[in-house]
Amino acid sequence: MAYATRIGPAELPAQVPAHHPGQNMKKTRVYQNSAFSQKPHSQFRHRIIIGVDFGTTYSAIAWGSSSDPDSIEIINSWPTSGARVLDSCPTEISYHEGSTTEFSWGYDIPSTARRLAWFKLLLESDDPDIKRKVNIPEGLDVMDVCTDFLHALYNHTMETLYRKKGNQVMEITQVDFVLTVPAVWNDGAKQRTQKCAENAGFANGHRLTMISEPEAAAVFCIKNQDAHNIKASDRIVVCDAGGGTVDLITYNCLEITPRLRVRECAVGEGAFAGSSKIDRNFAEFFKERMGQSNFEKLRLETQQKVIKNFENIKCGFRDRPDQAIYTVTVPTVNNLPEAGIENGEMLITREEMRALFDPVITEVITLIYNQIKETSENAGRVNTILLVGGFGESLYLYQRVVEWAGPYGINVIQPRSAATAIVKGAVIRGLEIHLDASNPGRTQVERLCRKNYGTVSSQIFIEGKHLPEDAWIDPQTGKKMARNQVSWFIRKGQPLTDERRFSNHFHRNFKHITPFLDAMVASSSDNPPNRVEGDVHVVCRMTSDLSSVPKNLFDKKWKSLRSFYSARYRLDMTIESAEIKFELVYKERSYGFAQCQFD
Repeated sequence: MAYATRIGPAELPAQVPAHHPGQNMKKTRVYQNSAFSQKPHSQFRHRIIIGVDFGTTYSAIAWGSSSDPDSIEIINSWPTSGARVLDSCPTEISYHEGSTTEFSWGYDIPSTARRLAWFKLLLESDDPDIKRKVNIPEGLDVMDVCTDFLHALYNHTMETLYRKKGNQVMEITQVDFVLTVPAVWNDGAKQRTQKCAENAGFANGHRLTMISEPEAAAVFCIKNQDAHNIKASDRIVVCDAGGGTVDLITYNCLEITPRLRVRECAVGEGAFAGSSKIDRNFAEFFKERMGQSNFEKLRLETQQKVIKNFENIKCGFRDRPDQAIYTVTVPTVNNLPEAGIENGEMLITREEMRALFDPVITEVITLIYNQIKETSENAGRVNTILLVGGFGESLYLYQRVVEWAGPYGINVIQPRSAATAIVKGAVIRGLEIHLDASNPGRTQVERLCRKNYGTVSSQIFIEGKHLPEDAWIDPQTGKKMARNQVSWFIRKGQPLTDERRFSNHFHRNFKHITPFLDAMVASSSDNPPNRVEGDVHVVCRMTSDLSSVPKNLFDKKWKSLRSFYSARYRLDMTIESAEIKFELVYKERSYGFAQCQFD
């Protein structure tokens, strides 16, 4: 049993920041008590699950009801200033001049307004290039912007449901949300995303859960429209190619009916290789074509409009041999021969289009190759690649992957509505949450842990085993201890399910009860060290509050004539699709969940 002492800031690795660089210490904005907030009560007779795919370039909403679980509806009616609307809306926001609270969003942003895009990436990345391109206005941070956009999504979704269902039905209906996040994101980025959603209203009387994007897509595609293409024992690489990230997970289909059971074959991986990289390639291409002086004459709004115009060409590009030239409208510029602009249209050759796409697609194919290689070494041959996500709908991406996979005899599937597979899968998983784990209708997903997880503790000092610089004397017991020791309780590659719990035990001596602070660390090494060194880094800090425990339940001890208390408690950890939770247990009684602050 690990003997844990209170962890102070000086004992944590110096390289770990106190908070995410994208955050500052100002008060976070929170939307509370909106017109749609719910107060749980016994009159709820129905349940509506709303899936939210908060994407880098586009976001989508779907919903389904417990009374008709086989029918999932996509929201395709969005506020608009006249633009054509689709099954998803642009993840864009435009703050009104001089304001940090009033804004337009999605399709409702005027064409001449300055807009923010790609801001979701800053929840995970601290890339200076992304920061420069997003250019968040002064007085705001990424948490504010994401919260504002998510609040707009929340309000529009609830307004849509009330309009479609009516007030009487909605008053007896419990509304819960399932938010999708990239599987490749770190735990801190996932928690920041969850915090933004909570602040935006998604937890105001609603249950909010999170699920990884590729898992949601796989569940939908296998259980629904593409089940006839996939059979039990198939090994499938799910390539979730979105605007910002590309996530890959390989599943072995253990069973299709009556219960879908899938098991990860290899630890998933991913990268920032989404379609927004193609937009960035075009932005550099456009700037080079225009030349520095001509480019600087264009207003920022015009530059953004050109990139938006390119997006329409990008989505339809399929590298047709009979189409040699593509055109992108450039507002305010009529003719500029040196930039290849004629009558307000910039001419782009087929070869130049391929040059914008190919570096990104090559990166995606490399990720697919690495995933298949690892799966083949550990679990057997992959026979199917499933392309989902917004970028997953690209015909050129599909063509390139088919060309690469064909010689290996691997089938490539681009399912109908690949872009909405994620959000529909989120609804399916959300509707299954209230089902008992043994229910034959509930999907069972066995995942592989992506890292080693452990806790920082102090142990009784042993000469020759512990380093002198880790030594300290416990003031309560007078014993010589070694700090900075790691107790690993989950190993990289270990199978996980939503139901499986991992317990870690702690022992604290104290004179006065105060919240205990424990640090959870992680390592990606195959053989992680038993001390905080190397790639061992703090993932989160867990606050365990036992102040509600009656004092007579603690063990009372004496040292000389001084008394102190002793408590042995445990934290039961569950790793779900996109969440980590810690339940605080003392003497076999639950005292709720430990509060966690991810780095």
